[in-house]
Amino acid sequence: MPSPLFALKVWLCVWPLVTLLTACLRGLARELPLIMQTMAVSGILVPLMVYVIIPFLNTRGTRPKGGNQ
Repeated sequence: MPSPLFALKVWLCVWPLVTLLTACLRGLARELPLIMQTMAVSGILVPLMVYVIIPFLNTRGTRPKGGNQ
């Protein structure tokens, strides 16, 4: 089970990305309904989190057990 610290780290990555993507899409897709705007944001954000951000956080937070093996 992930620790509360890991959840905080993920949230600290998600929040600015959601804000940035929303601000970028606001100008490009202003005429689109909200549901389409959120679909675009989540379509970009979820793969970015799954394939880039979370693996990066996992490798930075783990250390080999038993020293230099």
